[in-house]
Amino acid sequence: MTRDPQAKESDAFTLVELLIAAAIGAAIITAAVIGFGVISNLSSGGGSSNVELPGGAISDLYGADSSFITVGANPNYFQGIQARQLKDRLVRDVAAGTAVFCLGRDFRGSPAIRPLSLPVQPNTDFRNSASPDAFRDSFSAQLGSFPSGQSGALSWARNVSVFVLGTLDNVLQSSNNLAVLAIYEVDFVPTTEPSGGTFASVRRFSGTNNAVPTDYYHAFYPGEANGANGFRPLAAFFPRSAAAEGGAFALANNRPFSFLWWPDPLASKLEGAAVPSGSAVPGSYANMSDRTGLFFVLPTFPPL
Repeated sequence: MTRDPQAKESDAFTLVELLIAAAIGAAIITAAVIGFGVISNLSSGGGSSNVELPGGAISDLYGADSSFITVGANPNYFQGIQARQLKDRLVRDVAAGTAVFCLGRDFRGSPAIRPLSLPVQPNTDFRNSASPDAFRDSFSAQLGSFPSGQSGALSWARNVSVFVLGTLDNVLQSSNNLAVLAIYEVDFVPTTEPSGGTFASVRRFSGTNNAVPTDYYHAFYPGEANGANGFRPLAAFFPRSAAAEGGAFALANNRPFSFLWWPDPLASKLEGAAVPSGSAVPGSYANMSDRTGLFFVLPTFPPL
């Protein structure tokens, strides 16, 4: 059989074709990198502001000695990315934990309410600590500053702490410690300058340093006071018990869990509809449906 002398040796690209394809690919990648960098580093359409917080606030929240913090007004694209990364971190922490409890508070977050571990009394039955209220009461020496009334919807709370617990550290038979894997704090602080605004901060603390967060994001809402129509409830607990207010729609028959809402740096407004009166769980969070893109369902006892 004779071979056609005009037949090509292969269907491979020529050197010129490869060079052209490489040049086009490099241009596309460069444009994508530049575009992503612009979006990531763009604070907001309204520019950045030097926001002044009340004395000691930045020290309590971030462990830094300052009264001012630079942040852009919303929508803040860079902080939006930080918020999504912190959300992923929370999901990983919860998956590694043994229990998760959300405790509301009216005071500002500080190292004093971030225990590295919780001492456990001998013969403690953790089956009696299956709700935020029971968790707070079981460790009242460390958590007594948190008010009672932690179960149900935290419509009254201006701030919240999320405790992700680990396992028991059996040092001695009579001296056990329950590890705290991480604490997430959500705080809303009225700004001193510009006045009439609200600074929202979400932070993660873990390890031996409970003054400086490992991860965080924040948002500034000028002209938005977190008052009567503020960003609440921050969390709502659904227990197994039929005694919970709200009837069947406030129960978790198989596994207790909590709803959790974080402020969204991509949302321009903080305030919304009036917080419904009463403590029934379903009605209390009805106005949170369109307030934020950062909404979580946290199992109280994550599956192992």
